[in-house]
Amino acid sequence: MIDWLIAQQGVLSLALGLLIICEHFFTNKIGVSLSYKLWALVPACLIVNNLPMSLVSIPSNTFTRYMVGVKPTLGTDHFATWLTLWAIGVTIITTYVLVHHFATWTSISKRHALHTNAYYSSKAPMPMLFGFIKPKVLIPFSFKSTFSVKQQALVLEHENVHRKHCDHLWNTLALILAILFWFNPLVWLALKSFRINQELACDNAVLKDKTDKEKLTYAKALVQCAEHCSNALHRNIGLYPTFGEKRTMIKRINAIKQPIQSSKVLAAGMLSIAALLTINTALANSPVPSAKAEDKINMASPIKRVPPAYPEKAAQDNVEGFVVLSFDITETGATDNVTVVKSKPAGVFEKSAKVALEQWEYKPRIQGGKGVKQTGLLVQLDYQLSASLDTASIEKNALPDAERIIIPPKQSK
Repeated sequence: MIDWLIAQQGVLSLALGLLIICEHFFTNKIGVSLSYKLWALVPACLIVNNLPMSLVSIPSNTFTRYMVGVKPTLGTDHFATWLTLWAIGVTIITTYVLVHHFATWTSISKRHALHTNAYYSSKAPMPMLFGFIKPKVLIPFSFKSTFSVKQQALVLEHENVHRKHCDHLWNTLALILAILFWFNPLVWLALKSFRINQELACDNAVLKDKTDKEKLTYAKALVQCAEHCSNALHRNIGLYPTFGEKRTMIKRINAIKQPIQSSKVLAAGMLSIAALLTINTALANSPVPSAKAEDKINMASPIKRVPPAYPEKAAQDNVEGFVVLSFDITETGATDNVTVVKSKPAGVFEKSAKVALEQWEYKPRIQGGKGVKQTGLLVQLDYQLSASLDTASIEKNALPDAERIIIPPKQSK
């Protein structure tokens, strides 16, 4: 799971960074509707990044050589620690969301507040769309006293546009991604930018055919919303991060005061960048058969090694030597298809070497968020009883491309 989460961070951070910049600097230049639709880039890139690969096995031709113990490897304990920390974060945030959702759901009045599908709620700091499957418009008990009749109609129209845009589903997806990738600070910054674009797109849809007087009425309603929910905002941080926030309201009011003049050239440019990012993500998941790529792929990280047993008879007879083994690393990191390529002396250490290697575990090569099988790897196990081993003779007879591991005297039986 940790491998998968890490594998998503590159494309996710790039997409989120692009969209945050777009929201901050280019919303008024490319149009609020397009700015909001561009957020579909995030799930698109994640889907493309996790598409099944056409090649499920990558052959290996060259290998690194190293001595056991020279560099520490990342063990399963480290992965377990990070997984535990991630799970704790997910649990805390999920619990907060569910508690807040349940508290809001139980606060909904059973009767309609108005002739529309709106309900009173003591937990609604301002009018909002609530619910995942069949969303309801919730309004505070002070709704009628806070807003004029015309303002009430415009505010409710705004919430119904959210429902028409299926924003309750998009918000659910955004919240799931935020919980899943909670450790990435860009996710929380992007969540705020996403909601700003969402509100601007909704405002634009409501005011598209309205008169200047109606737009002014609507702007005053926004100011009253900000004032009314300023205290409640501190109690409900997280689920609705833009409600009542000063920068958001200023941006929404400015969008009402100054008609947006979008640039078709800039809009086309942003769409091209989004398309290139998606295509590049897809192409990046296709393995390219090159020497440099193979070198990187074949640097498999061992996370569990079972030391081979030194054959008792060989130890008694002071016999030393080596075994070169060929093996595959499966998608889960287990070893498979272990076969003897070369050994010296023959028939002495092969069984011990195979038994040990079949129990080894590797951190698998991750590509596109999934493990990739590697085939044809070589490893050399050197059996030596003392430092007087004729290493020159072993080097001469061994395969130069095999990973070499010394079996020290302390492992003898």
